[in-house]
This record gives sequence, structure tokens and C-alpha cells, in this order.
Amino acid sequence: MSVEDNQTRSRPEDEPARAEARALFVDLDGTLIHGDTLWEAAAALAGKNLFSFLACLPALLGGRAAFKAAIARRLSTHLGDLRLNDEVFAFARTQSATRSVVLATAAHKSAADAIAEEAGFFHGVIASDKENFKSARKLAAIRAYQETHGLSTGFDYAGDSKADRAIWKEAETAYVAAPDDNAANALTGGHRNTVRLPAAKARLRDYLKAMRLHQWVKNVLIFLPLVLSHQIFDIGKVLYAFAAFVGFSLCASATYIINDILDIRSDRRHPRKMKRPFAAGRIKIPHGLLVSALLLIASFAIALVFTSPLVALLFAGYIAFTLTYSLYLKEKLLVDAMALGILYGYRILIGGAAAGVLVSDWLIAFSVFFFLGLALVKRYTEISQKTPASDGKIPGRGYYVDDREIVSVLGVVASYTSILILALYITSPNVTVLYKEPRILWVICLVMIYWLGRIWTLAHRGQMPDDPIVFALRDRVSLLCGLICAGAILLSI
Repeated sequence: MSVEDNQTRSRPEDEPARAEARALFVDLDGTLIHGDTLWEAAAALAGKNLFSFLACLPALLGGRAAFKAAIARRLSTHLGDLRLNDEVFAFARTQSATRSVVLATAAHKSAADAIAEEAGFFHGVIASDKENFKSARKLAAIRAYQETHGLSTGFDYAGDSKADRAIWKEAETAYVAAPDDNAANALTGGHRNTVRLPAAKARLRDYLKAMRLHQWVKNVLIFLPLVLSHQIFDIGKVLYAFAAFVGFSLCASATYIINDILDIRSDRRHPRKMKRPFAAGRIKIPHGLLVSALLLIASFAIALVFTSPLVALLFAGYIAFTLTYSLYLKEKLLVDAMALGILYGYRILIGGAAAGVLVSDWLIAFSVFFFLGLALVKRYTEISQKTPASDGKIPGRGYYVDDREIVSVLGVVASYTSILILALYITSPNVTVLYKEPRILWVICLVMIYWLGRIWTLAHRGQMPDDPIVFALRDRVSLLCGLICAGAILLSI
């Protein structure tokens, strides 16, 4: 542990009055901030450099403090990386005008020092260094700090956990970061003078939001092989495809949670993603990991019981590819967009495997270019909306602001190449086997020409959200285009 002064203090003549007042010691994790600095730093390091994170794991043999030190050596933590509990932060800052306010945390010393320095109002720091910093050691450090700085023997403490009870027992006032009064009293064990401070509380809707249920609509691509092979009315195959849809949706949600955990710091700097449950600090990382594991177990159970081992193997491949994307590919120029396109098309392969339908080369070729085009729409929008670094680089991506136009050109080319493939398919001998009136399919080409052109025009206007598919599901014009295409297929059969 370490006890240090933060030398950004107020006037010397204020010190005697401050020394006579009860000092306020404020915990960091779960109190001053929503979240835990160790979990978040570990996740951020894993997302930034997986091998560097893996190199820290042996330090766990030396205890939690050794692991914190290993992480801190490889990744710094600053105030902007964290989600502040605004009410607690404002309270502590206000209190610092009339009494000593000290940051007392089990977080690593380097992180605590940086946070206190940036906050600018803490009069000292008590933090973990080389040993595990449990409540008994923190209480001893608080007493030592008071004696060293000539402070009043009484003190107040702000925390958020039952582990702080030993400190609250000695404190004059127990400030508790809790969602309600009952929770606050339960945490302190019924302290005689308990004052509740606001705290975030995870609700069911937060977990559902983290699962991104709206993204499940993408997974209807699993039914596409059945539709295009005209077997959509085969109940047995539809049930297999539906089981694959449910299982894959749970699998995808598990990977979304992992991705949000790995991106927690970068999401906090994004105008929209900062509201996600993990970035906002409403869901704790350990809870998120547990939910992700449960979703994966359910996903593979559904695949093995209701579909086939091949589908379960494809799920495993999706997880491996998604993690590779999250940890490495997403920062690679153009490779990231290609990976996203592949992940879209991967759903079609799962649908074919689940229903026992052979996916044609035509469909694969169309999917590659069509979804690559949509992935480049997504990247174009990010380049346009994200705040670049001083050198013009987009944070967390392999693009610079100046790449916007070339990304647009490549995306338009990929999008319209998919229409060319569709046109070639319509004129191929394969079509006459499946369709009585294949010429009606030309309506789909015309609609796609219009729809893709509109998507790119809206992206250029800055009216496109991050995900064009999610946009299409909420856009009346896009839904109308979809109905026209479905009608053309029905008429041509």
C-alpha cells in the first residue's frame, strides 16, 4: 500500500480549519466511479494487446496486488477511461472546500495517483501497491494518514461494499453508494449514521440491451437457403432452421457482450456507444462474463440437441472468428470490413447446414459483395461521425479521416457488383429449374439498384446510423423495397 499527498491543494491558511474538520475518505471502485478499475483495465488490455494481457496472468500466482501491478505496468488508467458516478464526484469535490478529502482505494497506486491528479481536488491518496489491500489494511492506512497529517481523529468514509463494514464501523458517518436506502443500510450493517449516495443498478432491460436483441433480426438470413430453394414450407426443415436461429442468436449475443467488455474504454468516447450498459457502468464486467458463458452453454445445447454437431461446429467457428475480429482484425484497413461481410454471409451457411440445403455458389458470391458493401457503409459512417485523433486517425480503427472517399468508392463498387451477380444469375440456366417466370426477378435488380443508391446517399448526408441493416429494419422505404422483392419472388415461382 502507499499513502501520498496530492500536491494540487488550496491555500495554506485553509489547512488549520481543514485539519480540525473530519476528513472524508472516498473509495474509487463502485463509489467514485461506476465499475472496477482492475476489471476494466484488464479487459482494455486484452482488447488492445491479447498477448500482453496473457503475459500478466502468471502474476495471479502472487496474488491480486501482483496482478494489478502487472496490468498497470502495461496499461495506464486515466479519469477519461472511467465512467464517473457524477453525484458522488460532485459531492466529494464540494466537500474538499471545507475539509480534507482523500481517495482511499484498493486500486493500484499508479491509477489512483493519475485519477486524483486529474480530478484536482483530492488532498491525498491511499492506494494499493505491493500487498493485497483489504479493509483492515485500508483502515490502518486511514489511521496512519490522519496521524501523519495531524487530522482530527474522527473521519467519514464513502464506499459501496460489505467489505467496507470494518471501516464504516469506525467512521462517524457512513456514506454508501447504493441504489436505495434498504440496500445502503444492509451494506453498512445498520450504521448509526448512514447517508446514501446514488449508485447505478443493473436491471433486466440492461442485460437485454447488452444482448442486442434487435440484432437478432440479422439472423433471419439463416432461413434464406430454405426460401431460395423453395423449401420454406417443409415444416421439418423449418424447425431445424428455427432451432439454429435461436441457438445462433444466443451465441451472437454472447459475443456482443464480450465485444462490449473489450471495447469498454473506446465505447465511452463514442457519442452513442457510451450509453451501452457496460460503458455506462450499469452492468459489472464479472456479471457480464457470467451471462455470456450461460448464453454460450444454451446456444451449444440447442445446436447439439435440436440440429446437428456440424451446426455446433459452425457456432464454434463463428465465436473464434468474432473474437479474432474483436481482438485483431477490427483495426486492420479494409480487412475489418471484409470480416464483417463474411460474418453476415456466415449466417447463410449455418442455415444451409441446419436445414440440409446446399448453398449455391451464386448465393455465396452475391452475399460476399452485398454484405461487404454494407460493411463499408458502416465504416464510412464511423469515419464521418467519430472524432479523430490529432493525426486524423479514427480511434480503434485502421482508417484516417482522409480515407472516407475511397471507402465510399469501394463500398459503392462492392454493392453494385452484387447486383451484377444477381443479374447474371437471373440469366443463367439454373433459374429455369426453380422459377416459372424468371424475368419477373428483374424487378429485384431494379429495387436493389434504388435501395443501395439510397443507402449510400443517406450515408453521404450523415443520416445513416452505424448499422445499415438495423436502419433498414426501421425505415419504411426499405421495408417497402423488401416487400416488393418478396412479391417478385412469389410471382416468379
